[in-house]
Amino acid sequence: MNKEIKDRLDKLENELKESKNEIHSLKSSVSLTIERGIRNLLSRFTRRQIILGSVIVLLSISIIGIAGTVTKTYTFSSGDVVSASKINTNFDNLYTLVNGNLDDSNISGISGSKITSGTVAAARLDNLSGSKITSGTVAAARIDNLDGSKITSGTVEAARIDNLSASIITSGVFNNSTIPKPADSIVFYPTPSVQANLGGRSGADALCLRYLDNESISMFNNSCSNVRAVISIDANDEIRDMASNYSIPTDRDLRSNTGIKFGTSWDNFTNRNYWHPIATVLGGMSDGGTWNYKFWYGSDVYGVISNSTCSNFTSVSGTTQVVTGNSVEGSIPSEDCNGQYKLLCICF
Repeated sequence: MNKEIKDRLDKLENELKESKNEIHSLKSSVSLTIERGIRNLLSRFTRRQIILGSVIVLLSISIIGIAGTVTKTYTFSSGDVVSASKINTNFDNLYTLVNGNLDDSNISGISGSKITSGTVAAARLDNLSGSKITSGTVAAARIDNLDGSKITSGTVEAARIDNLSASIITSGVFNNSTIPKPADSIVFYPTPSVQANLGGRSGADALCLRYLDNESISMFNNSCSNVRAVISIDANDEIRDMASNYSIPTDRDLRSNTGIKFGTSWDNFTNRNYWHPIATVLGGMSDGGTWNYKFWYGSDVYGVISNSTCSNFTSVSGTTQVVTGNSVEGSIPSEDCNGQYKLLCICF
């Protein structure tokens, strides 16, 4: 190697050494400047403020990792060099979120079928709309203290109130149609005392209709569309023939206007032995414990027309048979047609 080349190389080497020293000196100067700047900045804060600031920074980093839904910090492509720290960072985000940090945005669309065990706290259901309950049965224990004011529409089935104590009903008026009643009966009732000029069959029936008390009688007969006077008018219209003449049902119970049952069929009435209870069960027939009240009858104890009927009950002249509470044996006594006696009526 000639001297000229060697000198140039030596000079270049010296220049490189000088450049290296200058670079090192510049680096030290810059580091010293940054260090002094940081020291000057930190000198303005107390130790407590520095620690608090560090905590805030760490929390902010954590929030970025767990807020809302899962976020993937690193995405790898084919051929990338994968480091353990990056993989751990991705998984740490997932673990941190799942372990106690799921929020509404993660589960707002979850199907109820996914919840297969555990108990939902009552506080989570307190505002549940009744429209959401579309099937199943509500346990009785859930409604045993339901306030009646909550039931504002609909009809309560009779099976729900069949054992309701009457003491619970403290106001209002019962409608007869709502009160359970026995099967339709033939109801007997009296009219006030009148003379024998009744006006025949039509007049006698009209008098019975005038004194029909539907409000009380409807308790024992649902229809009560037929009203007749129990009296023999002539040979074609005798008490014993009333069932066939006026289609009186023969299989119904016999009741007084007070509801007392005294027979089970029409023939019980035509049997004289049933006159005795009639006088004692009819409303308004009490007479100091006796049975002296009398009814215009015009018949014997078997319902056969008598010889005299006050001109078929159109006159106050003459006499006719009247029946009393104690007419159970022998003949029925006669009374003057201008007397004042009651008329026995039936409704069926």
